[in-house]
Amino acid sequence: MEHRGERIETVVTDEDGNEKIEITWAQPPSISGSYYDDTITDADILATAWDEVRAIRDTYLKRVDIHQGVLRYETLTANQQAELAAYRQALLDITEEDSPEEAISNMPVKPEWV
Repeated sequence: MEHRGERIETVVTDEDGNEKIEITWAQPPSISGSYYDDTITDADILATAWDEVRAIRDTYLKRVDIHQGVLRYETLTANQQAELAAYRQALLDITEEDSPEEAISNMPVKPEWV
């Protein structure tokens, strides 16, 4: 365990007269006041939000792509193949939304059988 404060050793005597050492850690000095990093721009924040949307989308795509293998895909019904294609395309198109918030709120729902 990492401690950033000062280690404090205290000798404590219990009710039977036995001494033991208790170790505690002083809290490190904290930064007072609000913290503001003026190097982070609104564009950086937006880019980070879109990165999070893409990460979510990529996770869903990985779950879908296991069905895209030739052997497994051929076992799907025509309806399931169409649902899979529509869902996958909707995932790919999610980054065309106007904002990351809209993208998250409009994330497509996967077919129940996937």
